[in-house]
Amino acid sequence: MNSASAPFPLDGRGGDGGVAATLRERAQEARRLRASTAIALPALPPNPPPSSGRAIRGGFTLIECLVALAVFGLAAMALLNLSGESTRSAARVETRTLGGIVADNVAAEAMIARDLPSGSTGGQASLGGREWRWVRVVSATDMPGVGRIDVRVFADEEQAAERVLFRAAGA
Repeated sequence: MNSASAPFPLDGRGGDGGVAATLRERAQEARRLRASTAIALPALPPNPPPSSGRAIRGGFTLIECLVALAVFGLAAMALLNLSGESTRSAARVETRTLGGIVADNVAAEAMIARDLPSGSTGGQASLGGREWRWVRVVSATDMPGVGRIDVRVFADEEQAAERVLFRAAGA
């Protein structure tokens, strides 16, 4: 197939209807555009040569990794300490709450008793799967006919709760 018989001849001769000239103009315009773009955009600086013969690699150095590990370790220790303190606090709250219930029960018994002798009385109660020791002290007050009742509850030799109430004598 020769250029004369080709359906779209590009050499600009014979009957192409100016297609070849249009293609040449577009090619020249593209070259001008590339040249103006190359002038407008600065070229990237060349990479610096590797120092002391070693290749430059991305990533972290050993010191950076050790520092990051130390920071992570300190944060983990702080979180573990916080978790342990939270557990201890929850145990104290449970002891005080259950001790308060035992103290309320002993105080209620003292309030409904017909006669309550003065002095100290002690006993044990079971609540929440634990044994509680309680001490009740009945004493007179400065007001005639009014008595004071102190109730203390202990768990493992540590005071867990205390209640103080007043009762009319003979009530």
